[in-house]
Parts: sequence; structure tokens; C-alpha cells
Amino acid sequence: MTEKQNVPFLEVRDLVVHYTSEGKEIHAVNNVSLTIEKGQTLGLVGETGAGKTTIAKSILRILPEPPAHVDQGAILLEGRNLLELPAQEMQKIRGKRISMIFQDPMTALNPVMRVGEQIAEGVALHEKVSRAEAEKRAQEMLEMVGIPASRYRDYPHQFSGGMKQRVVIAMALACSPDILLADEPTTALDVTIQAQVLDIIKELQKKLNTAMIMITHDLGIVAEVCDHVAVIYAGEVVEFGNLEEIFDHPAHPYTIGLFGSLPDINSDVERLSPIAGMPPDPSNLPKGCAFSPRCPYATEECSRQKIGLDKIDGTHLCRCINRGKEE
Repeated sequence: MTEKQNVPFLEVRDLVVHYTSEGKEIHAVNNVSLTIEKGQTLGLVGETGAGKTTIAKSILRILPEPPAHVDQGAILLEGRNLLELPAQEMQKIRGKRISMIFQDPMTALNPVMRVGEQIAEGVALHEKVSRAEAEKRAQEMLEMVGIPASRYRDYPHQFSGGMKQRVVIAMALACSPDILLADEPTTALDVTIQAQVLDIIKELQKKLNTAMIMITHDLGIVAEVCDHVAVIYAGEVVEFGNLEEIFDHPAHPYTIGLFGSLPDINSDVERLSPIAGMPPDPSNLPKGCAFSPRCPYATEECSRQKIGLDKIDGTHLCRCINRGKEE
């Protein structure tokens, strides 16, 4: 019994995912390990192409195969490896135990199907209820995200971008999932609607005690909703810690660069300090530290060998042999 209690609710262990494109091997995710407990929120932060969405799709097992293929690792939900489950068993988990809010509500919704029916479809599939009960549940979910139940029979094109995103959130939460994967759920929204959507997600997460992985570029969103943060670069976790450790004591030069790129109303500076250069080609990653070509503190050793993810203090981990020299 004690051993079961010590098992993390969700654990991603040594995950390696590659894509094959035009004869090249794209190294999208490279030995990523993460854990998340029930009711907690983990933020995945990093530039476009870092591998954040690939990690989320691997958890839900919706990667397009081919060109994607999981070469190594395990994804454990309460100790069960999702990567080894039969497809039929995985279908029962998707939408019921694990749900995803996709980045673009325009493509996440079926344009020729009424929004209420799209929510009710998942409820009927997983909850084994009658059509009338599924419809009632879908109407309740619409009301919960601030959309009148009277709009149950409207089509996606009759909704604004912000309301479409709310419908996608209602779909994801309709079966009270244990884990919510939120892939930049507020990127396409204006600031006011963004705040409303975040409030809805936080409120429903608290109500349902749902664990969440929040994928975002916005460190402001991370500060508002996350308990822990994993900074992803070139398919690797380069820094991990709780909110205080990452925001108050960033250690990796990439993390420090991300914070340096943010405007600060308390600082009187003419220009921000962007990170120099571009992310590496994922089909031809550097031999050593993937960030070394852009790092102002890189040494010859950095470019020669892979750097391990070492503990700094508490839950704080960092993949850098020169950490602290930039301070």
C-alpha cells in the first residue's frame, strides 16, 4: 500500500521522440523526464520547436505515426505505462482520464457539427449515459465556461475566437479528467479574454482537482497558474523547479535569457536583451550542450560533452556546468 502511494500520479520517464522528414531524423524530444501530482500544475516553457507539444501529444498518444515514432521511454499513469496499452484501452483513457485543450480552436472543432453535440459526444462515449443526459451535461458545461445553454445548437462559425476556446475547454473538461494538457490555450486571444479563460481553467481545475500541464511561451501565465516549471530547449529539460526557484533563482543561461527578454515597467531601459542566435537544427543537434552556440558563458567543454541535469537545491535542477558564473 505504501509503495503504491509513493508512485507519482503521472510520470514521463526518459522519453525520446523522433520525426522522419525528407530522409532526415528530427530529434524532437531527447530523454525528457517529468512528474506531476494530482491537482498540481506543471508549466512547460520554451521557444517554438522546443518539443513541448510533442511531449503532450506523446502522453495522449496522438502523435502522427509516421512520421513520428517514440524510440524510448515510458509514460506512467499511476504506475501503468500508457505506451504499452492496446489502442482500445487508450481510447477509454483519452477524454475521460486525460484531456487536451488544443492550441487552435479553429481546427479543434468540427465546422459542420453543432458545438453542443461535439461536447455531448465525448460524454456519451465515456460516461455510458443516455443521449438526453449527455445533452444536459453538455449544456451544463457550456454554462460553466460562460456560454448560455441556448447556444447548444449553434455551429463553430457562429462563435468568436474567445468563445470557441471556451467551447474547447468545455469539451476537455466535460468528463472531469484527472489530467488536463493545455497547449497554449490563450495564445490566439486578446488580453481581456485571455484573463477570463485562465480564470475559468483555474476555477474548474480547483473544483475537479485536476492535474494540468500548461504549455506556454508566456512567463506571466506560468507565474499565475503553475506550481512547477520545466524549461525546455531543443527537446531537453534544461531547468526544473518550483515557481519560486525558477522565478527568483533562475540558473540556466537560457532561463535567464528568457527573463531578460521580458519588458519590466520598473526598469528604465531603451532596449530589451533578447537571446542571441536561433534554436539549433533538430536534425543536426550540437554534440555537447544544445544551447552552447548561443550561450555567452559557453566553454570548450560545453561543446564537447552532454551535460547532466544536476540538483541545485530542493526541487531545483539545472543542466549547466557554468551555472552561477553569469551572476
